[in-house]
Amino acid sequence: MQRLNRGEPMAVKTWSSAGLIVTTWCNAQCASCYLSCRPDRREDMTVNEGLRLWRQLDEASPHGCRIHLTGGEPFGRWDVLIDLCRRAADERLRPPQNVETNAFWATGEAVVRERLIALDRAGVESFVVSADPYHQQFVPIANARLAVRVAEDVMGSDRVRARWADWLADGRDTGELDDAGRFELFLRYAQDGRDRMNGRAAAALGPHLADKTVAQLADRPCREALLRNKQIHVGPGGWIVPGTCAGILVGRADERTSIAECWQRLADDHAARPILGPLAEAGPVGLLPLAETEGFTPADHYAGKCHLCFAIRTHLSARGLGGDELGPAACYDTVAAT
Repeated sequence: MQRLNRGEPMAVKTWSSAGLIVTTWCNAQCASCYLSCRPDRREDMTVNEGLRLWRQLDEASPHGCRIHLTGGEPFGRWDVLIDLCRRAADERLRPPQNVETNAFWATGEAVVRERLIALDRAGVESFVVSADPYHQQFVPIANARLAVRVAEDVMGSDRVRARWADWLADGRDTGELDDAGRFELFLRYAQDGRDRMNGRAAAALGPHLADKTVAQLADRPCREALLRNKQIHVGPGGWIVPGTCAGILVGRADERTSIAECWQRLADDHAARPILGPLAEAGPVGLLPLAETEGFTPADHYAGKCHLCFAIRTHLSARGLGGDELGPAACYDTVAAT
């Protein structure tokens, strides 16, 4: 186990919140997607795998782990999603904190009500709908509004959340705009700082918001995000992402290695890992020496340290570097619809 001097805080916090990525498939291909999900991406979690990870996550944390179900678009695999919730309830696992969706499937009140009642009966604590100009390029905002309205009726308004509520109230379908007008709206929205400059967001939006030099991004370690963040995301095959740092793997909980073992290995050797170690200690500039020896040339400006980090990691991944620390590979395939 991780050994500490008296009074010294743990270098790696235990994971007390986790998102199970039911699938990386998504009907949308949003410019803001930090996981770079899209319709032709197909990494799926089975019910048995989801239950195994759910149990292990709860057992690995001294105080248990809160679970939410996400994607991709988890409603693209509705049968797996509801079976996972029901079987978790049967096994008396801690109820899912929430289920997230873009509501592409919410095309009529009957289907929305049927599915929300099923989730409610399976013990789901809350329901979250993604609503923003990026999603509304692919999903009519009427779907999101219908899903929220019916969910509030079935579950109560205190158990329903739109991300973001202001867009749900006043937004519109952006798929009807021309490319230039839509992208201008995207950039205005991204300037509010709500979007994670990782994955497709870094590639599609980051260059247009870049206003910081590499020197300005020095001395910004990522220790808190990578090691001190209590939240992780776990995907099909058991890959573990710290928080929303998609494309950085801190472990893989497969049939041979448990969540607890992944955490212990991270606690034991994180400083020695060639990607994670420099990032935790110095931030993205810590990876520059390695990247520059592999032909990476920094741009003049970046939108922030996450944008710089993703640019460096993309370069390393494309050259087959990073070993088990960079992946899944599809996170670096950042093609976005216009």
